[in-house]
Amino acid sequence: MAVFMESCFFISLCLTMFAGKSSGATVPAIYVFGDSLLDSGNNNFLQTHAKSNYTPYGIDLPGEPTGRFTNGATGGDFIAQLLGLPHPPAYLSLSEASRKITTTGINYASGGSGILSETGTILGDILTLDEQINYFNSTVTNDLPSILSSTLARSIFLISTGSNDYLNNYLQPQFSNISQTYPPQEFANLLLDTFEQQLTRESKNGFEERKNHS
Repeated sequence: MAVFMESCFFISLCLTMFAGKSSGATVPAIYVFGDSLLDSGNNNFLQTHAKSNYTPYGIDLPGEPTGRFTNGATGGDFIAQLLGLPHPPAYLSLSEASRKITTTGINYASGGSGILSETGTILGDILTLDEQINYFNSTVTNDLPSILSSTLARSIFLISTGSNDYLNNYLQPQFSNISQTYPPQEFANLLLDTFEQQLTRESKNGFEERKNHS
Protein backbone atom coordinates (compact mmCIF):
# COMPACT_ATOMS: atom_id res chain seq x y z
CA MET A 1 0.00 0.00 0.00
CA ALA A 2 2.84 2.40 0.84
CA VAL A 3 4.41 1.73 -2.54
CA PHE A 4 1.09 2.41 -4.25
CA MET A 5 0.57 5.68 -2.38
CA GLU A 6 4.08 6.86 -3.20
CA SER A 7 3.42 6.11 -6.86
CA CYS A 8 0.08 7.93 -6.75
CA PHE A 9 1.93 11.01 -5.57
CA PHE A 10 3.19 11.41 -9.11
CA ILE A 11 -0.18 10.80 -10.72
CA SER A 12 -1.37 14.23 -9.66
CA LEU A 13 1.91 15.96 -8.95
CA CYS A 14 1.71 19.73 -9.16
CA LEU A 15 4.80 21.52 -7.93
CA THR A 16 5.09 25.26 -7.54
CA MET A 17 8.73 26.21 -7.18
CA PHE A 18 9.82 29.67 -6.17
CA ALA A 19 13.19 30.49 -7.71
CA GLY A 20 13.77 33.16 -5.11
CA LYS A 21 12.12 34.98 -2.22
CA SER A 22 11.70 38.69 -1.74
CA SER A 23 9.39 40.07 0.91
CA GLY A 24 6.71 42.29 -0.60
CA ALA A 25 8.10 41.90 -4.11
CA THR A 26 5.78 41.52 -7.07
CA VAL A 27 6.03 38.47 -9.32
CA PRO A 28 7.24 39.56 -12.77
CA ALA A 29 6.60 36.31 -14.66
CA ILE A 30 5.33 32.74 -14.50
CA TYR A 31 6.90 29.84 -16.41
CA VAL A 32 4.76 26.75 -16.92
CA PHE A 33 5.88 23.18 -17.64
CA GLY A 34 4.25 19.78 -17.76
CA ASP A 35 1.37 17.93 -19.34
CA SER A 36 -2.25 18.40 -20.45
CA LEU A 37 -3.27 19.89 -17.11
CA LEU A 38 -1.29 23.00 -18.07
CA ASP A 39 -0.80 22.86 -21.87
CA SER A 40 -2.16 26.08 -23.37
CA GLY A 41 -1.77 25.14 -27.02
CA ASN A 42 1.72 23.81 -27.73
CA ASN A 43 0.30 20.56 -29.08
CA ASN A 44 -1.54 22.53 -31.77
CA PHE A 45 1.81 22.80 -33.52
CA LEU A 46 2.79 19.14 -33.20
CA GLN A 47 1.84 15.98 -35.08
CA THR A 48 0.14 14.21 -32.21
CA HIS A 49 -3.13 12.56 -31.26
CA ALA A 50 -3.04 14.53 -27.99
CA LYS A 51 -4.92 17.60 -29.22
CA SER A 52 -7.75 19.68 -27.83
CA ASN A 53 -8.21 22.40 -30.45
CA TYR A 54 -11.83 21.44 -31.12
CA THR A 55 -15.14 21.68 -29.31
CA PRO A 56 -16.27 21.11 -26.63
CA TYR A 57 -12.80 22.13 -25.39
CA GLY A 58 -12.57 25.85 -24.74
CA ILE A 59 -16.31 26.51 -24.74
CA ASP A 60 -15.97 28.99 -21.86
CA LEU A 61 -13.32 31.06 -23.62
CA PRO A 62 -14.09 33.65 -26.30
CA GLY A 63 -13.35 32.61 -29.86
CA GLU A 64 -12.23 29.18 -31.03
CA PRO A 65 -10.76 26.39 -28.87
CA THR A 66 -7.20 27.29 -27.96
CA GLY A 67 -5.69 23.85 -27.46
CA ARG A 68 -6.19 23.81 -23.70
CA PHE A 69 -7.41 20.46 -22.36
CA THR A 70 -10.21 22.16 -20.46
CA ASN A 71 -13.42 24.07 -21.04
CA GLY A 72 -11.66 27.34 -20.22
CA ALA A 73 -8.47 28.49 -18.56
CA THR A 74 -5.84 26.15 -17.11
CA GLY A 75 -4.50 26.21 -13.57
CA GLY A 76 -1.49 28.12 -14.85
CA ASP A 77 -3.78 30.75 -16.35
CA PHE A 78 -5.67 31.17 -13.09
CA ILE A 79 -2.46 31.56 -11.10
CA ALA A 80 -1.23 34.15 -13.59
CA GLN A 81 -4.51 36.06 -13.20
CA LEU A 82 -4.18 36.04 -9.41
CA LEU A 83 -0.70 37.49 -9.79
CA GLY A 84 -1.95 40.20 -12.12
CA LEU A 85 -0.18 38.67 -15.11
CA PRO A 86 -1.55 37.80 -18.57
CA HIS A 87 -2.05 34.16 -19.47
CA PRO A 88 1.41 32.83 -20.38
CA PRO A 89 1.35 32.05 -24.12
CA ALA A 90 2.27 28.65 -25.54
CA TYR A 91 5.94 28.68 -26.49
CA LEU A 92 5.39 27.15 -29.93
CA SER A 93 2.77 29.78 -30.75
CA LEU A 94 5.34 32.58 -30.48
CA SER A 95 7.38 33.84 -33.39
CA GLU A 96 11.10 34.31 -32.91
CA ALA A 97 10.54 38.04 -32.57
CA SER A 98 7.74 37.56 -30.03
CA ARG A 99 9.93 35.34 -27.88
CA LYS A 100 12.31 38.24 -27.41
CA ILE A 101 9.66 40.57 -26.02
CA THR A 102 7.48 38.20 -23.97
CA THR A 103 8.63 39.07 -20.47
CA THR A 104 5.69 38.04 -18.27
CA GLY A 105 6.09 34.30 -18.71
CA ILE A 106 5.76 31.46 -21.19
CA ASN A 107 3.96 28.12 -21.19
CA TYR A 108 6.09 25.16 -22.36
CA ALA A 109 3.69 22.38 -21.26
CA SER A 110 2.68 19.65 -23.70
CA GLY A 111 -0.25 17.28 -23.32
CA GLY A 112 0.80 13.65 -23.10
CA SER A 113 4.27 14.34 -21.76
CA GLY A 114 5.75 12.96 -18.58
CA ILE A 115 8.97 12.85 -16.61
CA LEU A 116 10.51 10.20 -18.84
CA SER A 117 11.33 11.13 -22.43
CA GLU A 118 9.67 8.01 -23.84
CA THR A 119 6.36 8.77 -22.11
CA GLY A 120 3.67 9.93 -24.52
CA THR A 121 5.45 8.85 -27.69
CA ILE A 122 2.58 6.42 -28.38
CA LEU A 123 0.50 9.55 -29.06
CA GLY A 124 2.90 11.01 -31.62
CA ASP A 125 5.06 14.11 -31.28
CA ILE A 126 5.05 15.85 -27.91
CA LEU A 127 7.38 18.15 -26.05
CA THR A 128 9.06 15.98 -23.45
CA LEU A 129 9.85 17.61 -20.12
CA ASP A 130 13.52 17.64 -21.10
CA GLU A 131 12.63 19.44 -24.33
CA GLN A 132 10.50 21.92 -22.42
CA ILE A 133 13.45 22.69 -20.16
CA ASN A 134 15.68 23.08 -23.21
CA TYR A 135 13.26 25.65 -24.63
CA PHE A 136 13.19 27.46 -21.30
CA ASN A 137 16.99 27.54 -21.26
CA SER A 138 16.88 29.01 -24.75
CA THR A 139 14.52 31.69 -23.47
CA VAL A 140 16.94 32.50 -20.67
CA THR A 141 20.18 32.43 -22.64
CA ASN A 142 19.14 33.50 -26.15
CA ASP A 143 15.86 35.41 -26.08
CA LEU A 144 15.78 37.47 -22.89
CA PRO A 145 19.18 37.25 -21.15
CA SER A 146 19.42 40.87 -20.02
CA ILE A 147 15.82 41.11 -18.80
CA LEU A 148 15.64 37.74 -17.05
CA SER A 149 18.91 38.33 -15.24
CA SER A 150 17.04 40.75 -12.99
CA THR A 151 13.58 39.14 -12.87
CA LEU A 152 14.06 35.36 -12.91
CA ALA A 153 14.75 35.13 -9.18
CA ARG A 154 11.31 36.62 -8.45
CA SER A 155 9.44 34.55 -11.03
CA ILE A 156 7.28 31.49 -10.39
CA PHE A 157 7.77 28.07 -11.97
CA LEU A 158 4.71 25.82 -12.17
CA ILE A 159 5.09 22.15 -13.06
CA SER A 160 2.46 19.42 -13.37
CA THR A 161 3.84 16.07 -14.44
CA GLY A 162 4.04 12.37 -13.67
CA SER A 163 0.57 10.97 -14.34
CA ASN A 164 1.34 10.08 -17.96
CA ASP A 165 4.41 8.13 -16.92
CA TYR A 166 1.90 5.66 -15.53
CA LEU A 167 -1.14 6.13 -17.78
CA ASN A 168 0.69 6.27 -21.11
CA ASN A 169 3.79 4.26 -20.26
CA TYR A 170 4.05 1.98 -17.24
CA LEU A 171 0.43 0.79 -17.44
CA GLN A 172 0.57 0.21 -21.22
CA PRO A 173 2.48 -3.09 -21.53
CA GLN A 174 1.25 -3.52 -25.11
CA PHE A 175 3.30 -0.44 -26.06
CA SER A 176 6.06 -0.38 -23.45
CA ASN A 177 8.03 -3.08 -21.63
CA ILE A 178 9.21 -0.76 -18.87
CA SER A 179 6.93 -2.46 -16.33
CA GLN A 180 8.84 -5.68 -17.00
CA THR A 181 12.12 -3.90 -16.27
CA TYR A 182 11.11 -1.94 -13.16
CA PRO A 183 8.95 -3.20 -10.29
CA PRO A 184 6.53 -0.53 -9.01
CA GLN A 185 8.79 0.87 -6.28
CA GLU A 186 11.84 0.96 -8.55
CA PHE A 187 9.82 2.76 -11.21
CA ALA A 188 8.68 5.34 -8.67
CA ASN A 189 12.31 5.83 -7.65
CA LEU A 190 13.28 6.24 -11.31
CA LEU A 191 10.71 9.00 -11.69
CA LEU A 192 11.91 10.73 -8.53
CA ASP A 193 15.56 10.58 -9.54
CA THR A 194 14.88 11.74 -13.10
CA PHE A 195 12.63 14.58 -11.95
CA GLU A 196 15.22 15.74 -9.43
CA GLN A 197 17.85 15.88 -12.18
CA GLN A 198 15.50 17.85 -14.42
CA LEU A 199 14.71 20.40 -11.72
CA THR A 200 18.39 20.74 -10.91
CA ARG A 201 19.23 21.40 -14.55
CA GLU A 202 16.41 23.91 -14.87
CA SER A 203 17.32 25.87 -11.75
CA LYS A 204 21.08 25.64 -12.27
CA ASN A 205 20.95 26.99 -15.80
CA GLY A 206 18.72 29.83 -14.70
CA PHE A 207 21.05 30.63 -11.82
CA GLU A 208 24.12 30.55 -14.05
CA GLU A 209 22.49 32.95 -16.49
CA ARG A 210 21.56 35.38 -13.70
CA LYS A 211 25.10 35.20 -12.35
CA ASN A 212 26.61 35.83 -15.79
CA HIS A 213 24.55 38.99 -16.23
CA SER A 214 24.79 40.31 -12.69
